[in-house]
Amino acid sequence: MSPFSSLVLGLGLFFLGLQLVGQNLRQLSGGGFRDLVKSATHTPFLAAVLGLVAGALMQSATAVTFVLVSMVGSGLIQTPSARMVVIWCNVGLTALAFLAAVNIHPFVAFLVGGAGIFMGSVRAKPWNMIAGALLGVGLILFALGEMGAGAAPLKDAAWFRDGLDAALRYPIPAFVCGIAAATILQSNTGAAMLVITLAGAGAFPVHQAIPVIYGTNLGAIVLRLFLSVGMSGKALRLVRMEDFFCVMSGLLMMFLFYAEEAGIPLVGAVLGRVGGGPAVELAWVFLLSNLLPALLMTPVLPACAALLEKLWPNDPVAAPGAPAFLSQQALADPASALDLLPKELGRLVAAITLRPSGSADPESHVSADFVRLGAAIESFCANLATESKLNAPQSLLLQRFRAWLHTIRHIGEAVGEFADRLDLVAAGAAAPAAGLREWLVSNLALAEAATSTLAAAEIGCFHEQSRHHSPEVEALRKAFAAGLAGCAEDARFALGPLGDDFDIAAWLIHRLSKLQSRAFAPSQGTPECPGS
Repeated sequence: MSPFSSLVLGLGLFFLGLQLVGQNLRQLSGGGFRDLVKSATHTPFLAAVLGLVAGALMQSATAVTFVLVSMVGSGLIQTPSARMVVIWCNVGLTALAFLAAVNIHPFVAFLVGGAGIFMGSVRAKPWNMIAGALLGVGLILFALGEMGAGAAPLKDAAWFRDGLDAALRYPIPAFVCGIAAATILQSNTGAAMLVITLAGAGAFPVHQAIPVIYGTNLGAIVLRLFLSVGMSGKALRLVRMEDFFCVMSGLLMMFLFYAEEAGIPLVGAVLGRVGGGPAVELAWVFLLSNLLPALLMTPVLPACAALLEKLWPNDPVAAPGAPAFLSQQALADPASALDLLPKELGRLVAAITLRPSGSADPESHVSADFVRLGAAIESFCANLATESKLNAPQSLLLQRFRAWLHTIRHIGEAVGEFADRLDLVAAGAAAPAAGLREWLVSNLALAEAATSTLAAAEIGCFHEQSRHHSPEVEALRKAFAAGLAGCAEDARFALGPLGDDFDIAAWLIHRLSKLQSRAFAPSQGTPECPGS
């Protein structure tokens, strides 16, 4: 095989290995990462450690950032903790780059072969995903070896040597080459490993490779700009915090590079003490290019956040008929999407009103905003079911949420019909139905709280208070009947169907409470409800 063929083969396998590692590690660490974030972000130190672990496991600061965006949006963690995780995950993801500097190529064949056989023969999760991640690592190492073997003879070719020298002779073009490489690979770790391998093969000297390494951190900004389209407020600021870190990394490290060029011993002096050859030295350069800005930014994160808040102000209030929590980006992380769905369903409950609906459709008893929001939630659920890889518990939870959605839509119609009929009655004549109306308003508020929070106490309280055959509701029905008896005949004719409308709405509301209590009710005891 010619050197150029080895280089092309290695590059193709390198892309494939990066994809396998990214997909499988994110699936393996996604659920555990979310659980760790919820339990270990109470102090800045723990958040920083969690960032290191998340970066090393998920190998993508972008993936970590967007998981955190969904968790912040659902209220599972606070934004300051998420910022600390974002900053330090960049340091953690440098771990994989050190593999490019270690000579373990004699074992690569066994790693690729063993992982491939295991992945093809074992389908059970998580073992299949572990094998897939190991296969990806093996392919990356094999690809780096092929690229190194292909680059070694090419470095003596005049056209190859002259081309690299022209691109990397000056620091700024070399820095731009690093940005371009990471943008194409969509991975700054992958780009750094590629540079480390080529420099180790002698394709270019360490001092030319250092600015390229510094530029790799900025390559993923283009991808995040695309992924964050449509985001705003604190979600967008968290993504921009990662971009801000990358920009700060590039500026700081290039400043140190030029300072060292002027004679001040800095990174180069550290490399002289480390030794180990070009590959090991550049692996340490990649680590320092993330560690130094993380150390610099950690004490001033609040100030950085204040600056970003001026550039990207707080979230605008979502239109009543538009989703406030759901977005296309959330589909990439099913667990976070399932955290956001109840909050949006809670907004749908809040859109149910006992005022006149104002719908343009005379046959409809709900507002146009309620219809639009319900349709948006249904579309999101359908996309989540078809586009995302859900495990069995996640699929079951999504089915439950869709059942809630359909019930809430029916509640909206029933309550809207009650409200529209009540609106046709003169204000004075509507007095007998005041108790029924008050019960609906109270239980809709309980339904909104229970749906949005999924708190066992809220759901238990909602289930207890919404019993439509309880003594309280029976007393309301009797009071309504007694009030009708004292009304004029035309008022009785107008108000009579309200009892049936109320029964349908009350049954549906209690139906929603039962659907929720089956999954999230307290395990024992009767909840203490406010005002009960």
